Amino acid sequence: MNTASSESSGPLPSAPADAAARLADLRAELARRGLAGFVVPHADAYQNEYLPAHDERIAWLTGFDGSAGTAIVLRDRAALFVDGRYTLQVRDQADGALYEFRHLTEQPATDWLAATLTTGDRLGYDSWLHTPRQVEQLRSACQRAGAELVAVADNPLDAVWADQPAPPAAPIVPHEAGYAGRRAADKRADIAALLQEGAACVVLTQPDSIAWLLNIRGGDVAHTPLPLSFAVLHADASVDWCVDPAKLTKGLTAHLGDAVRIHPMTAFGGLLDSLGSRWRRSGCARQRTRLGRRPADGGCGASRARRRPGHVAESAQERCRDRRRAGRP
Repeated sequence: MNTASSESSGPLPSAPADAAARLADLRAELARRGLAGFVVPHADAYQNEYLPAHDERIAWLTGFDGSAGTAIVLRDRAALFVDGRYTLQVRDQADGALYEFRHLTEQPATDWLAATLTTGDRLGYDSWLHTPRQVEQLRSACQRAGAELVAVADNPLDAVWADQPAPPAAPIVPHEAGYAGRRAADKRADIAALLQEGAACVVLTQPDSIAWLLNIRGGDVAHTPLPLSFAVLHADASVDWCVDPAKLTKGLTAHLGDAVRIHPMTAFGGLLDSLGSRWRRSGCARQRTRLGRRPADGGCGASRARRRPGHVAESAQERCRDRRRAGRP
């Protein structure tokens, strides 16, 4: 079955004539919010390598459509940071009169920020799009300049991207055990047994992790049959799964079973807050030491499938708290 989604088609680079106007629009939006600048990573909330068209923000803003990079827009300067694969491509696609071109590792964005920001500046970032380590690096760079790192309440670039594609909504279908090799219930039980050794749950936001765990497939991500969603697997082998209900196909709930509770995507932050309150009330130090891996403070992302199940994402809960302070759900 072909589950490819037209909404997860390739990036949408700017025409050169549009780039200056789009940069000016973003700067005007930043000024309206009292921000001196904004960080635009090549990332989505799931830290995917291949992004849906909805998340190709660097491509829309600058015209550069490589698979890695960071753009930083300040009041009167802007820079594009790319790795060695793209040093020629970025010059072909982006306007050198608008952006300084820098090497991602040899000329780090954090060094550029520390040298370019001024005392009292407020640098914005979208907390859905960064890992905890990236946020700490940005915060350290701001502190070196006497500036402040601020989690924004809605991505300002999205606010000026008038024709931004909708998030992908490809149908999610069962992946039967005959193809998966194991029943989803058995996978959940095995991981739950590990959690019972000292953790209450594991938070999953990596699409391949959730697709494997629940034996499901989708088409939200280019080149891979993955649906985008968030999930929490508990020590009793039950799952809270946060997903766009429009993606669910006939027979999927029966495939998942009663132990998988389905919630809308907007419920994820509240779910993590509830779990965090439960952990704090329990006073279980052992659980808290095993919480938290990826991603950033302020957004709702968590551990990759490749990380051992005991790492439950307290960092994801912290990200949601920061998002609430910023006024985001």
